[in-house]
Amino acid sequence: MARLSLKTQNLPMLALVIIAQVSVAYGFSNPDFSWSAIEVFSPDTVVMALIMLLAALFSSLLPASVKHQLVYFRLNNVLPGHRFMQLAAYDPRIDLLSLQHKVMALMPLNAPQEQQNRVWYQHIYQPLQHEPLIKDAHKAFLLWRDSVVVSLVIGLMLALGVIAVPVAAAVFAPNSFFVSVFFALACVLAAHHSGKRMVTNAVVTWLMLPRSNQK
Repeated sequence: MARLSLKTQNLPMLALVIIAQVSVAYGFSNPDFSWSAIEVFSPDTVVMALIMLLAALFSSLLPASVKHQLVYFRLNNVLPGHRFMQLAAYDPRIDLLSLQHKVMALMPLNAPQEQQNRVWYQHIYQPLQHEPLIKDAHKAFLLWRDSVVVSLVIGLMLALGVIAVPVAAAVFAPNSFFVSVFFALACVLAAHHSGKRMVTNAVVTWLMLPRSNQK
């Protein structure tokens, strides 16, 4: 049986993130509405559905490199793997001297960030990527990274829609995009934590391997 990718496994949760923030923005814009009175096919639900579909579409089309730049507010060397030695120094689970001793066979301790990421990916992460400790953190990182993108897209559509699209202005309040700004900021924090945790979890797992199994 084919194994589902982590991004595919995340789709139900990503859909909930999209639905939740559009629903909150709608409720914020229409405080007197009743969910039980909403019709399946109405101008309001059509506008909401279009926003959700466009957010999902843009998230799937945007390159991963751009998503990483949005999450980490960097243009170059954006991934936590580019700084795995620095991150390891702040993780109490990691014996830094032991890590330095084992890394010296692969790269200088003061290696540039590009080389750090190559070593981390090829020798530490890639052989161990299916270990639960690493896989769970990677799955969470992908979920929150994509949630940042959909939140920004939804916020942009809400901000522009209430200005330039009358049907959207009739559904959402001018300041409803702040709901997506809040979601985006929360997802950035979650993605930051999950990405760094994925990197250090891989290092922890790698250090626990018998020396003969390390690549």
